[in-house]
Amino acid sequence: MMNFDEFLEATRTRVQEELPDTQVKIQQVNKLQGESYVGISVQPEGAVAAATFNIGPAFERYQADPSQESAILDKIASDARQVSAAIPVFEVNSITDYESAKSHLVMQVVPVEPNKEMLENIPHKTVEDIAVVYRVELPHPEDSSATTLVTNQLLDQYGVTSEQLHADAVAAQLANHPPVLKNMSEMMAEMSGGMFDMPESPMWVATVEGGMNGASVTQLPDFLQEAADRLGGDYFVLPSSVHEVLFIRDDGSFERDQLESMVRGVNATEVSEADFLSDSVYHYDSDDHIFEKAVTFESRVAESPELYGAEPTRDTMTVLLVEPNQHPRPVEIGTELEDLQAAVGGYIEVVYPFDEPVGLVMNEEGKLDGLTLNRALRDDNGEIYDVVAGSFLVVGLTDEDFGSLSPDQMKAFEEKFHSPEVFVRMGRGIMAVPLPDEKVEKQQEKKLDVPELKPHKKVKEEAL
Repeated sequence: MMNFDEFLEATRTRVQEELPDTQVKIQQVNKLQGESYVGISVQPEGAVAAATFNIGPAFERYQADPSQESAILDKIASDARQVSAAIPVFEVNSITDYESAKSHLVMQVVPVEPNKEMLENIPHKTVEDIAVVYRVELPHPEDSSATTLVTNQLLDQYGVTSEQLHADAVAAQLANHPPVLKNMSEMMAEMSGGMFDMPESPMWVATVEGGMNGASVTQLPDFLQEAADRLGGDYFVLPSSVHEVLFIRDDGSFERDQLESMVRGVNATEVSEADFLSDSVYHYDSDDHIFEKAVTFESRVAESPELYGAEPTRDTMTVLLVEPNQHPRPVEIGTELEDLQAAVGGYIEVVYPFDEPVGLVMNEEGKLDGLTLNRALRDDNGEIYDVVAGSFLVVGLTDEDFGSLSPDQMKAFEEKFHSPEVFVRMGRGIMAVPLPDEKVEKQQEKKLDVPELKPHKKVKEEAL
């Protein structure tokens, strides 16, 4: 049984027998996207291009059944004859002469990390974790995907800068393979021959005419802005593969981490190594005209919230709100003085009646203002020594300020103040009577309107 090198040489010999007037040799092929291999190349006499076969799959078939050696080699030789006859004939200067080549440039986007070593020898533009590389389409009437990669050596021969190469590639891409944007429901209808009539999907498919390397549409600024106008604002960009991307309007319906989880799941199960682009989710900012990672966009908004109509992130704490005639409930509020004042309805007073590191934040003038009596405070003997008027907060204490209650503290003080109380004067004293639960339910409509802190969302507000 032959090893790979022996099988490779046997294949070269068999193909040479089939094509005696063709140059046949063993060739190391270095390609992007993990597709490098050792194969057999065939180049007809006088041709400037060669076709190369990856022999790896054929060798695997041979290993599985060595008795099929002759049939496998004959099949490779037959395929080589057909491919050799179809190799396009063209002038070499259509590739090497920049004036001839620039109108046939196309862009391809690939992930940086898996292609890091090859990118050292290729002119490219890095955008976040993806790289834009450039190819020249070969004049092949039956195969629009026949291209040759622009290397640093070829760029030197062109005598142009990488910036000029990019600009010319954008222009050629728009002319030869213009971008296409379709709603997912429209795509599904086309794929089913019109059998499915679905409502508009939140997902839009972006690619180029022909579909090959369609994710390069992310490098067409005018198209990205036109898509924003069509979708109605900012949108997320999901890297479906190197051949297409998905657009989803950034209107609050989807969160970045939710979309990233979806992208990672699809990449792990559905996308081949050759078609993989990224596990990241990207974002297009329609105001600033920026394509970037969604996490980069969020950081930019957080650093300059005033430019994006977003409130600065505020520190919050989770505390217990105790209202008259109501059961206590946890609330999340801001830590600033105005947040505490809003919660109790006026200037605050803080008392520390318990051994636990907690404080009661109450309205300083609750009794003077005639606020509803709320809960009694009792001494170690269970005797009432004061009554809180109006709503109050049970807050945790840090070394420097107020803070959130721990889960145990929240549970303990909810139980302590669970039952609302009504108060009856008895001579010179006062008696607290717990309010039955059915009475509490009837008081729900009388609940004080205490503002709650809404979660801060790092997105720009839509213009009214």
